[in-house]
Amino acid sequence: MELKKAKQPIMGVAALFIFLFHLFPVSRGSEALSSIVRYIVITGYIGVDIFFFLSAYMSFFSDTSDYFGYVKRKFIHIYPIFILSCILYIIIGKLSKTQALLTVLGVQFILNGGGSMIWFIPAIMIFYLAVPFYLKLVRKMNNIKLLLISLTIWIGIMLILEKFTDNHSLNIFLCRLPIIFLGLCLAGYEGKWKLNIKVYVGILLIVMGAVLNYNFGYMIKANFPVSDIFYVTAIPYVIGLVLCSDVLFARMEFYVFDALGKVSLEIYCLQMVFGSLIYGRAIHYVNNSLVTFCIVFAIVYILSRSLNIFFVWTYTIYTFYLKNLL
Repeated sequence: MELKKAKQPIMGVAALFIFLFHLFPVSRGSEALSSIVRYIVITGYIGVDIFFFLSAYMSFFSDTSDYFGYVKRKFIHIYPIFILSCILYIIIGKLSKTQALLTVLGVQFILNGGGSMIWFIPAIMIFYLAVPFYLKLVRKMNNIKLLLISLTIWIGIMLILEKFTDNHSLNIFLCRLPIIFLGLCLAGYEGKWKLNIKVYVGILLIVMGAVLNYNFGYMIKANFPVSDIFYVTAIPYVIGLVLCSDVLFARMEFYVFDALGKVSLEIYCLQMVFGSLIYGRAIHYVNNSLVTFCIVFAIVYILSRSLNIFFVWTYTIYTFYLKNLL
C-alpha cells in the first residue's frame, strides 16, 4: 500500500459512500442495475469503515512523542465542525442545549452509541486518545503479533459484553476496532506492496468481500455471536476497495474524489445536520428524487468547502498569533 499518496481521494470515496447511505433514493426495481445500486447504497455504511481504517493507518506515522500536543492537534482538526454541528442541531430543534453539551463531551456516545448525533467524531477522538499508547506497543513487538493479541483480547471482551450486558449500542464502534487494528498493522508495510500483488489481492477481496457482505451485511445483517458483527464481516470488502483505490488513484487523477476528500469530515457532519432537511424541502419543488439528491449533494459540498476554508484561515491566523504575538 501507498496510502500516504492516495489517502485524500480514498477519503472522498468514503464520504460519497456515507452520503449515498444516508440520502440516496434507493430504487425498488428488480433489474440488474437497480439491484447493484441498491446494494451499494444499503452497504454504504462501509464509508465509515474506510474512514476508520485510513485514520488508523495514517496515525501510525504521527508524532506522538508529546502526548498532549498530539491530542490537541487532533482535537483542533476534528472538533470545531463537531461543535458547530451541535450548535446547528440546537438551532433547528434536534437537540436541547444540555443534550448538545453531553454530545460534545462524548457522554451521549458512551450511553447511546450509534444513537448519538454524529457519533463518529467522539468515537474517533477516543481512538486518537489511545493511539500513542498503542504505538508504544507497536515499537516493542512485531506488528502481526500485536494484531493477533489485540484481536484475541477484543474477541474475549466482546463475548463478555454480549453475555452480561443488554445495551449493545456501542458495538457500532467496538465492532470497528478490528479494522482499526488492521490499519495500524498494515501501515508498517507502507510502500512494500508490489503493484501486481495489490491488484490481485484487491480484486479477490472485493469479490469475496462483496459476497460475504451480501449475505451478512446487506438485507439481513449478522448479529451472532456478537451484535453488529456484520461490521467485521465487511472487512475484506473494505480492504479490497482500499487496495484497488490505492492502485487507481496512484496512476490517475480523480479531481472529484480529491475535492471530496479535502472536506470529507465537513461533508459527514453537514449531511447529518442538513441532508434530510434540505432533501425534504427540495423534493416538493423538484419532484424528482434523483435530481433532488444531486441538489442536496451540491449544497452540502458547497457548505462543506466554505466551512473548510473558514477553519483553515482561522487556524492559520491562530497559529500566526501564537508564534508572533505571544
